[in-house]
Amino acid sequence: MGDLDQYSRLIGDVYELSGDPQQWGILLEGVTRFIDGRVGQLAVFSLKQQRKPTWRVWGHDHNAYKTFLYRHATEDPRLSYILSNPGRVICGEDGVDPDQFRASAMFREVVEPMDLEHSLVSYFAQEADVMATVCAMRGRAQGPFGAPEKQKLGLVVPHLRRAFEYYALLDEAKAKVGDIAAALDIVDAGIFLVDGEMRVGHVNRTGEAMVKEGDIALRSGKLAFRDDRASRQVAGAVALALAAARGETHLAHADHLEVPRQAAEGGPYRVSLHPLPAAEGSTRLASRAQIAVVVRAPGRSGADVARRLQTTFRLTPSEAALAAALAVGASIADFAQQRNVAVSTARSQLKALYEKTDTNRQGELVARLRESLDLSLA
Repeated sequence: MGDLDQYSRLIGDVYELSGDPQQWGILLEGVTRFIDGRVGQLAVFSLKQQRKPTWRVWGHDHNAYKTFLYRHATEDPRLSYILSNPGRVICGEDGVDPDQFRASAMFREVVEPMDLEHSLVSYFAQEADVMATVCAMRGRAQGPFGAPEKQKLGLVVPHLRRAFEYYALLDEAKAKVGDIAAALDIVDAGIFLVDGEMRVGHVNRTGEAMVKEGDIALRSGKLAFRDDRASRQVAGAVALALAAARGETHLAHADHLEVPRQAAEGGPYRVSLHPLPAAEGSTRLASRAQIAVVVRAPGRSGADVARRLQTTFRLTPSEAALAAALAVGASIADFAQQRNVAVSTARSQLKALYEKTDTNRQGELVARLRESLDLSLA
């Protein structure tokens, strides 16, 4: 099977299997083989130790790996480096001195006996205090992961993040209420469950309020927008996302879309797409629904955005201000004029942002910044 076929099937599995931990072994096998790893791990756990981790491992004895995870994982000297790089695909061992790492008790007692010296990791989603990670590992004989493997995992992680984001939203809501319809009603985002033809099966309370504002409409039972171009764009993106979930094509990035609002001073709506699992029964709110169209109204102030980006990427205050401006659509020239600084100064800060966000182009940078701001659906 070629890389493209393997990738297409894998993305379908991401949206189909992420919500069921019992199926994570199948998902992990696909991810791990795709990037030429030997052992794979998928874990969701509380940073505040308020609940036990939910995790699966593929390619290694379950009980032996459980011993590592529960007794030794917090001693891993690579952990601080991993936690300081949210949203990125990294080689875990890059964050430690190799000689010191090999001299540590953790290496001698766990890593070396299990032959898991090299790791490729992404800490890709966070809801409240809950962190989700995917990790592929292999031994010294296979050598460290390189750029091709990082690139491959980088193609998968945005889809994993999107799938886990949706399931985390439902899990948190279902803990507070008894049914999915009520669960969606407590979410501070418009959620429209639609099929591939944009026919609406369910709208949550926030979505109904957005419809009343007039920029979003239900026309002949189908989701539409006041802006005809936005309607076509969202409908096309829905069709493409569903095709990717079925393994018929692939998406390099799980991008967000912007929909104009009549209240221009409020900024555009942000739209993201979340394919739904195919399982039938009580978990399906609308039998025909295939995808959740999630619509967020802009709600963060520029200062809030800047503070969040500064913390996430370890930016200086000036860099954070530029990052916040770019994330909401401003140009370098606009930012320089608003801040009364030279364009050359802003471009120097832009170069620093590229380095700290591991990006190379302004479009890629903006996507990374917005992805960081949208780790939560709230």
